[in-house]
Amino acid sequence: MLLERLQELLRDSRYTTTYKFAVLHALCDLALEMPAQEQRVPISRLAERVMDLYWQQVIPFQAPSARNPVSLRQSTGGPAAVVQLVASCRSAGRGRRGGRSPVRRRLDYTPMLLALLKKDVLRRLQPGATPFLYRTPIGRDELELYPGVAAALRRFHGLLTDTIQARWTAWIEQRNPQVRGSDALREHLFGVDRVSLRVVVKPMLVLQNGCCFYSGVRITERTAEVDHVLPWSLTRNNSVGNLVLASKRTNLAKGDRLPTAEEVKRWIARNRDYSDELARIAEEANLECRPEGLARLAHALSMR
Repeated sequence: MLLERLQELLRDSRYTTTYKFAVLHALCDLALEMPAQEQRVPISRLAERVMDLYWQQVIPFQAPSARNPVSLRQSTGGPAAVVQLVASCRSAGRGRRGGRSPVRRRLDYTPMLLALLKKDVLRRLQPGATPFLYRTPIGRDELELYPGVAAALRRFHGLLTDTIQARWTAWIEQRNPQVRGSDALREHLFGVDRVSLRVVVKPMLVLQNGCCFYSGVRITERTAEVDHVLPWSLTRNNSVGNLVLASKRTNLAKGDRLPTAEEVKRWIARNRDYSDELARIAEEANLECRPEGLARLAHALSMR
């Protein structure tokens, strides 16, 4: 029943913005990190996740068939307020020496995004008279999911996020004719910016004693590749706690598979024993650390 309601929601052609896609995707992602019996989602975490989803999307997209990069429309009317807010956050301080890091700027802007979600988006997400995802009216600090919702979002996370991304991409193509038919669009909207992750290589190489996390072979700053222990395609988790260095051969062989039980054990121990060092790497690289929830995330994925 829940999946049918979600499918109906995603097929709705009356969307005026992409907000609903973002909130549904964020709920699916956060469900993976929630304890098994928890039914409450802090709205501040939801706002942070929505900002994460739009962070890459506010960058103009260079379609192969277009002469110039395209700033993607995500609203049928004027500029979408949430997207504008994320764009402002991303550009704030650009070109200023000594300005606040992107991570800290995002923390500054999250309360404003939270206010927008509570004012308009969350109360409009569930159509009809009977809400089915979370109780209304919205609580002050959290969403209270209905029983079974978090478990279903965890169980069908891959199916749901794939469907959401496909619908979201199609919606943007319809409102941006210049980018229609581009195979690169979905990767631009939902892919990871691997170039920006290279900043962790040098300090993490010291942390790993110059060895591949998985195979133990020697790697250098030039040959090391950044790998998501819990695959990006499944989790969208780009925090430093989810990153390790691997050799090119090992990283290619791992692909999008989940880590083995032994790898999870070593990875959790690494995050525990080097928490201060990882937090420092995150700060210097302008990335998030967020060690909380990673172990639960690994468990949830292994149980699917």
